[in-house]
Amino acid sequence: MEGVAVRGYRCADEADLLRIWNDALVRDPIDVATFRRKVLLDPNFAGADLHVAEIEGALAGFCLSLRRRVPMEAPAIDDGERAWITAFGVAPGHRRQGLGAALLDAACSRLAAAGCTSVACAPYVPNYFVPGVDVEAYAEGLSFLINRGFVELDRPISMDTDLVRLDVAPHLAREAELLARGIEVRCLHACEIPRLLELLKTHMPPDWVRHARKILHEVAAGESGFEQFTVAARTRPDGEQEFVGYCQFDGEHFGPFGVIEALQGQGIGTILLGRCLQTMQRHGHHGAWVLWTSDHSGQHVYSRFGFTPTRRFAVLRREL
Repeated sequence: MEGVAVRGYRCADEADLLRIWNDALVRDPIDVATFRRKVLLDPNFAGADLHVAEIEGALAGFCLSLRRRVPMEAPAIDDGERAWITAFGVAPGHRRQGLGAALLDAACSRLAAAGCTSVACAPYVPNYFVPGVDVEAYAEGLSFLINRGFVELDRPISMDTDLVRLDVAPHLAREAELLARGIEVRCLHACEIPRLLELLKTHMPPDWVRHARKILHEVAAGESGFEQFTVAARTRPDGEQEFVGYCQFDGEHFGPFGVIEALQGQGIGTILLGRCLQTMQRHGHHGAWVLWTSDHSGQHVYSRFGFTPTRRFAVLRREL
């Protein structure tokens, strides 16, 4: 490709990169503060992780691919051989000229040389933007990746609901039944921070600790309140309580949300979700959104509270 060069990101690229990002990823635009916080300050980021493509010296595309350099808080997770592409785009006027293939080849070659055996789009933590490729907005990009060896693994969805018109009360009918079984759904108490973190570390996905810790730091600084956490607390025979489920919200973003595996399917999740949405209503939020959930079981639970799908994603992986 005459006049085309692929190289690593440089400080002077920032403004042009953001322009191309927002032109190419029309449903996922970012501002400079978000770029610096979620890319440049990511603990796993190095300058070589962000490839850019130039045509005659002008930026025309980019590919952000990451591998884990800093371990997750959960010690059982070993991501040493996995990698992720979290953002990838070519300026609309420069597509079908080989830039995307050149960027992808450069990223995959670098990751393989670092010992990675697979690369996924795009459920990386801590700083992913979307869980995969939006199948509607980026259909061309999805076909591009599949044609170059990526295999679709899952199709999560994002969902939204209108809190102004939502009546939560009818969904709380089983709350008395839970209380009779010794399970209370309520807001988190300040003294229970260790109990919440223990639940997350023991029973929930590894990145959930980070989500909760972020808000707990804000609470400790007086910027948020403990009512952002709703917990399901079970009373043990010795009179002490243990947490068996939890959910949280941050602004209009609802989640994460989960119940320990042994007690799933018993109505605890419905009460947790309902009580948390009520708290969001009292905070004056007009809507609630979930970035991603399962296409089947997750959608079933959320739809009870008026959540409807807004985006559908393809989670992809390719062996290196």
